[in-house]
Amino acid sequence: MNDIKDKHTEEIKTQEQTRRRLWGSLFTEGESEANESKSIGDVVRSIRIDGQLFFRQIPLLLLILAGILLMVTNRYQAQQEIIKKEQLQKEVEDWRFRALTRSSELTTKTRQSQIEERLKLLGDSALTTPKEPPFTINPND
Repeated sequence: MNDIKDKHTEEIKTQEQTRRRLWGSLFTEGESEANESKSIGDVVRSIRIDGQLFFRQIPLLLLILAGILLMVTNRYQAQQEIIKKEQLQKEVEDWRFRALTRSSELTTKTRQSQIEERLKLLGDSALTTPKEPPFTINPND
């Protein structure tokens, strides 16, 4: 039993030394031996993924996933609000034009000349345009 543990411990130490040597050589230029060639495959093989490392990172992965989900949801809601705002602006503009049209129609229909023409067409009014200008009454006279 101790032999198995010793072998396993020695194997882990060897892998750890290989990993440190490969990673260290990536970041230190000119210090590696000339006959030692390193490739990305060697670096990838030197990285040991054990269950504990992965399970320790689960909270971080969940936090990153929650952040991504929050960003996507926020962007979607923002786009929906922008679309709704544009629709409301178009509707306000449409109502503004309708109000301006109604106001100009009312102004046109309430002019004195228009009222007189309509009354003449109906023929049932005794109202006429005065021929003499208006005069003012002075209370002192």
